[in-house]
Amino acid sequence: MDEVTDPAMSILAEGQIDGPKSYLFNIIENINCLVFSLITCKIKNIEFIQNKISSNNSMFHTRVRAGNRIGPHHEDVISVIVGSLLGDGYANKRSVEGTRLCYRQSIVHKDYLFWLYEFFYSRGYCSNLEPRMYIRTIKKGEQIEKYFGYEFNTFTFRSFNWLHEMFYKNGKKIVSPDIEKYITPLALAIFIMDDGGWANPGVRIATNNFKLEEVQLLVEILKKFNLDCTVQKIKNNNQYSIYIKGSSIPTLKKLILFHLHPSMYYKLGL
Repeated sequence: MDEVTDPAMSILAEGQIDGPKSYLFNIIENINCLVFSLITCKIKNIEFIQNKISSNNSMFHTRVRAGNRIGPHHEDVISVIVGSLLGDGYANKRSVEGTRLCYRQSIVHKDYLFWLYEFFYSRGYCSNLEPRMYIRTIKKGEQIEKYFGYEFNTFTFRSFNWLHEMFYKNGKKIVSPDIEKYITPLALAIFIMDDGGWANPGVRIATNNFKLEEVQLLVEILKKFNLDCTVQKIKNNNQYSIYIKGSSIPTLKKLILFHLHPSMYYKLGL
């Protein structure tokens, strides 16, 4: 789970699991602990135990208070969160308890949203309740249009508060200079999957909600990946986007294609 909450002890269990009467299975079933730091088993029937674990609703520390959910968090987890906060994700700070990450995508990007959910669920950052469908109703004149999508939230972590502080000021998203050290190829991949789009022969990233100086900061960070980028002003508006030129697309592909969900390949013109 990439984190340990001061365990009283650690357990190394080795043995064979042949069924519900086996000795090792009894140990696993009857240990009542909040977090398994590490259990190594030599399992004859691994599918059996996986089914048993996946049906256990108390796993993934649902009973642990947010203040006890501490780090350190794996670099991949931070990268996905940073990329998401640059893009469509948002951080919800819940008073003194901590911060949770909230994810929402239209039904068109359902596969991507479920991929994000699986990323966090498999690492113990959210419950086994799959993303729920939502319906958004917008009135346009006399017509009412409905939009469908899916959403999920991570658990609340007090150790996520620093991310909220880095990305929000007076309730509005910002780009902090501190972000530079957290922009990895994985974070860039998430950012492009959220807000990128193919604009032949390059890729345009929608950064409409950020100030000009914040967009310029992002461009300088991307240039360190040998990406030739420019800031483009949206016509008749004081909003800006980032354009990665066509000459840098081969470099961009080498950087992020490995991290992209297949449903998002089209954002690189594939």
